[in-house]
Amino acid sequence: MNPIKSLGLTRLCFALSGIAAVATFPVCALDYTQAMKEGRDFRGTGLAKFATHGYKLDPNMVYAVNYGLTNLVRAHQDSFGRRVYAGFIVRYRIFDKFSDYQEYSLKKYHKKIDPRMLAFYSPRGKEIVTWRQKEAWRLLPTLQHEGCHAIMDAMFGQLAFWMIEGSADWFGEAPAWLQKNEKGLLPVGKDQRNRWLRLEEMRKNSELPDMQKYFLSDKYEDWDKMFKGDIGMGYDIGWSIFDFFIRSGQRVQVTWPQQVLAEATHLAQRMPNRPPEFIFAQSVNTKWPKMRSKNGRQLTGIQTFEQGWHSWIMLNASKEKLKIRDEKKQKNRPE
Repeated sequence: MNPIKSLGLTRLCFALSGIAAVATFPVCALDYTQAMKEGRDFRGTGLAKFATHGYKLDPNMVYAVNYGLTNLVRAHQDSFGRRVYAGFIVRYRIFDKFSDYQEYSLKKYHKKIDPRMLAFYSPRGKEIVTWRQKEAWRLLPTLQHEGCHAIMDAMFGQLAFWMIEGSADWFGEAPAWLQKNEKGLLPVGKDQRNRWLRLEEMRKNSELPDMQKYFLSDKYEDWDKMFKGDIGMGYDIGWSIFDFFIRSGQRVQVTWPQQVLAEATHLAQRMPNRPPEFIFAQSVNTKWPKMRSKNGRQLTGIQTFEQGWHSWIMLNASKEKLKIRDEKKQKNRPE
């Protein structure tokens, strides 16, 4: 079986059949070497370089990661009209044991790892740190999701928290919490459908977050509070906002996203001590086209963006409902 047959040009299918990873189980504690400290232990050809600890990657996995990264880089470049720097690579550090993943993260980055945290990308260390995963199918989509963070870092440097996660979900189609039912991973289309329908229910029930508050959230704990323990909803929201941010402009052939990101770059240079979440919110207020409310009140850029996002959710949910109706008709049609 071709290990990357189900990987689209800009999307990743989660099916990992035929991509197996071989793991060993060392009994000794983590040996935190000087090479690990200095990041000198990565090996490999192509975009992806690997440092593994007690764990051996199957060659098919290595090939699939490189293939996916190549297309993800192309997708990012096409969407934003800018390129990654020459010599760009993505470095993956993979541990066999979760405890070693925790220990390394604490020693090198002073980062405490929650059991729900499958992996993380460090802008400082320019590496993705993870472990083999309790369920093998999680590893490839996790590596690709985190690879999107590395690509965005190479293109833009610091970005708002929601955009870091939302863009990785949008480009990689690999949310950190991963859509799954009793039959296994959901197809990408069904995952998207479920998201739009869920968000539309939230919109109708006035449960969507305040846009300004969401834009300024800068950590998972904020999402945990905002969505009553459902951090995954923070990913859903970010994914849908990024979809609106990128695709709404494409529909009418305007450059709102590019203008907002250019303004963010300009503001970041003028206000280097301001967090990227504040910078992005200010950029939307400045550059997003402003409208008036039904009662004639002038809206801010963020308020206009929020109204457009709500309409975008309604539009996409309506499309999915029509697809469901057509699928039922096809299913009930006599042969």
